[in-house]
Amino acid sequence: MSNKFKAVVEKFRSFPRRIRWSTYALSAYLLYTALFGLLVPYIAKQQIPEQLSKLIERPVTLADVTFNPFTLQLDLHQFSIQDAESSTSFVRFENAGVKVNFWESIFNAAISVEYIALDKPYVDIERLNDTEQLVFNFNDILSAVARNLASEEKVEPSIEEPIDRHKALFPVLIKQTRLAQGHVRFFDGVTETELVYPDINFTLGSFSTQSLLTNTEYKNEYRLQITDADSGKVELKGQVQLKPLEVVGAIHVQKIELPRLWGFMEKDIIAKLTSGNVNFSSNYHVAQTIGDTESDDTMSITTDEGVFSVNHLNFNAEDKSIVSLPSFSIKGIATNVEKQTVTIASVTSQGLQVSAKVDDKGADLVNLFTPKFIAEASKEHKEESVETEPKSTEVSPSWLVTLDGIEIKDYQLNVEEKVITKKANLWQISPINLTTSQIVSDLSKPIDFDFFASVNSKGDISVKGQADAKQQAVLADIDVKSLKLAQFQPYLATAVNATLTKGEVNTQAKLNANAEGKVIVNGGVQVNHLSIRDNKLRKPFVKWRSLAVNKFDFDLQKSKLAIDTLSVSQPYARVVINKDRSTNIGDLIVAQPKAKKSKSTTKKKGQKPFALSVRKIAFNNGSAFFADNSLTPNFSSGIEQLKGNIGHVSSIPGTKATVDISGNIEKYAPVKVKGEINPLLKQPYLDLDVVFKSVELTTVNPYSGTYAGHYIDKGQLTLALNYQLENNQLKGENHVIIDQLQLGKASDSDLATSLPLELAIALLQDNDGVIDLGVEVSGDVNDPEFSLGAVIWSTISNMITKAVTAPFSFIAGLAGSDEELNVIAFDFGANTLTAEEQEKLQTLGKALETRPKLKLTVDGAVNAQEDSKALELQHFNQLLVEAAKIPENELPQNLTASSIPTSGPLSDALQSIYKAEYGEKATEVKDRIEDEEEAKDIELTDEELNKRWHIALYNLVLNKQKIDEAELGQLAQQRAQAVKAYLVDVVKVDAARVFLLDSRFDIEQDTSSVLLSLEAK
Repeated sequence: MSNKFKAVVEKFRSFPRRIRWSTYALSAYLLYTALFGLLVPYIAKQQIPEQLSKLIERPVTLADVTFNPFTLQLDLHQFSIQDAESSTSFVRFENAGVKVNFWESIFNAAISVEYIALDKPYVDIERLNDTEQLVFNFNDILSAVARNLASEEKVEPSIEEPIDRHKALFPVLIKQTRLAQGHVRFFDGVTETELVYPDINFTLGSFSTQSLLTNTEYKNEYRLQITDADSGKVELKGQVQLKPLEVVGAIHVQKIELPRLWGFMEKDIIAKLTSGNVNFSSNYHVAQTIGDTESDDTMSITTDEGVFSVNHLNFNAEDKSIVSLPSFSIKGIATNVEKQTVTIASVTSQGLQVSAKVDDKGADLVNLFTPKFIAEASKEHKEESVETEPKSTEVSPSWLVTLDGIEIKDYQLNVEEKVITKKANLWQISPINLTTSQIVSDLSKPIDFDFFASVNSKGDISVKGQADAKQQAVLADIDVKSLKLAQFQPYLATAVNATLTKGEVNTQAKLNANAEGKVIVNGGVQVNHLSIRDNKLRKPFVKWRSLAVNKFDFDLQKSKLAIDTLSVSQPYARVVINKDRSTNIGDLIVAQPKAKKSKSTTKKKGQKPFALSVRKIAFNNGSAFFADNSLTPNFSSGIEQLKGNIGHVSSIPGTKATVDISGNIEKYAPVKVKGEINPLLKQPYLDLDVVFKSVELTTVNPYSGTYAGHYIDKGQLTLALNYQLENNQLKGENHVIIDQLQLGKASDSDLATSLPLELAIALLQDNDGVIDLGVEVSGDVNDPEFSLGAVIWSTISNMITKAVTAPFSFIAGLAGSDEELNVIAFDFGANTLTAEEQEKLQTLGKALETRPKLKLTVDGAVNAQEDSKALELQHFNQLLVEAAKIPENELPQNLTASSIPTSGPLSDALQSIYKAEYGEKATEVKDRIEDEEEAKDIELTDEELNKRWHIALYNLVLNKQKIDEAELGQLAQQRAQAVKAYLVDVVKVDAARVFLLDSRFDIEQDTSSVLLSLEAK
């Protein structure tokens, strides 16, 4: 065999040289093709999955490996690393390829790559549900790689070789780099949140490791595009050079939906993000400067033209929107990391709506937006004492942020507040607008601001000025326009028992304040159309058309308030002294819970008392109402057209303000108030005289006809009042006389009172026709709509009401008694007066002597149920007496069913009455009782049987007695006759003044008595 091979070799050598070299070339070609085109790919296909699987300890698959030995093109197909917990892929790609240009590499003395491509790569990353540590689905791969490589690593001595830090990188040229249709999935097992990026594309064209950004041939342009599952996009594009590192480009983030990202913290926060997207764009520039050593290297990072915006943001709680933000944007963002500066052209926002509930526990938004782990950590922090380490005194350079301005428009704050009141109060602050000038983070410049807000669409507040945060000072103009005061009524109600029904405030003031305690406010205030209603009296308490302070100066440090002129137009006030001599002003105060006493109640040394001074208080066209209900009857009076001045009001002890006020009663009867006051002292001082003289009551005929139902023919009212207040004690000496009051003809007014006026006058007037109250009376200040006639008639009506609604109490007082004289009581079934009721009739007779114009009506009455029972018992006893044929006085007293004898005449009489009433022998009842007990297996003795038999007979006969209405009527009439007879025969009341009603018909059937009523003659 070897001889043949030698022969072949010898023969081959004999061939011409060209044939031999051609054969060599062809053989080498075939060997190269077989080795790199077939054998190497086959080995790679087998070994790559096997070796990689051993390294990472995960199943690895590779469908095919192809290599073109002539074009130097390598492709890997269908590569996959399996997930550890399932049969799905952890990492996979459809195709990866690279092509090297051999000849260009030779000619250019650089590695020249035609392209690098990766098609449809897929990565599935999961954070496992482990709350104690951070664990991902690839942790096992990292552990396996570290474990398998550790055994192969050999420590080799490091040889430090000198490095030329400015030397260019090894030349590598890549004409095209492409990643197409990438897919990344991230799932957080702790929060169960999934992020999917189904379309990721990256291109890098004409890349060279030695190319500079100024190179026109190799621009090193890159572009990365990422699209998420909500069609949100992130795009980065620009240029890059590797040495020195420099990157320029732009980033654009469009419509990234925030609810999907909110899933990472959804379990920790109660509020739920339902909508919202974020947009961001910016240019960036990263540049490296290489020094002689690594520590000399510097990195410059700058950005410009940045824009950040959040749109359509909405948070819900309990399926209701609590925070809604249509738009928020930051424009013109530029940063310089090296210089540590950030500049922002503008911050603008519009349409924010916030809904909050505030109670004594705080705002609900705090609880809704505070992460649970922070709240829990806060609780633990309170329970555990934490030793804090001393802070480092090193001061690192701070960043400087410059914001050219803020503009906020149409913000709305909805607050449901229950801090002060139990019932929720709804507040809507909208719109809220704010603009500012430039703001610098080092606070080196004061900030101009312009703030505007509307409160419940019932008043506007504007504050414009300048704030110096560094100096902690503010200088501002405050303008309050038409702020309706009625909306603050719920808070007023907690302290005052009154209703603020109307009023608005306007203020124009300047504020100058700082952190050193300086607070100076000056300007003017107007409160218009104020009306406060007294809840107890259900009438206006204070009102005015306008109150204006033309100029005031307030200085907190000096504890001073100085007012130039306080003008009041059409003021009205109501002051009432109650029956117990307290005032309606005192009634307005709502009792507050006792506050804990402060440990330190002493004033600071040198602290000045607050000084208040008012140069002049002027009012015109005022009215007043003043009443004294401590009198019987009450008095009230209206005063109109009040005008006057109060001068030099001051809180300085010893000073007294002069009062000079005049007015008219119904425009014709003058009233004068003059004296001295000082309400600002610790114990206010008052010494005032008020005089009314001979007010003709005939002037109120239009009102008496309307409201009283009668015109007044004659009468005068005279008042003399003096009030003094000293040492917090109110004293008044007043006299009220109504002389010769006579009612005229009746009117036909629909508004007339139903009160019996003639009876009232008969009750009040003495024998000389004078109503002399001789007690304290207070002048009354009424509003402009209230006239004297109505006021005086209100006073008369008050007196009438008290007299006629309880006339017997009134006349009992005349006789020095407090007994109720209108009811004369009788025992059930009786028609004779007891000694106690006779005494009441004696008192009534004395009172009637002082009021000759009164007459008395007597009406008998019965208690139908109790009187009937008493009469039935009387009839029953009478039957027993007649049947037993014994005298009435021999009948046992308080005879009852259980006490009736079981033998003798009464027993025989009872049996005979039963037979007469029921038509059967009485022994039938006895037999039935005995049969019933035997049926129950109960054996009665003869004595027990007789006892129960007589009880049954007694009750059956008594129940047979019936009293008809005629008998009750006769009893009522007998009682009425007994009362009249006693008054006329014993008390000696004129019989013409006592009228007896026929009580036999239409009987009062709920009282065993005689009812008395008074009437005027």
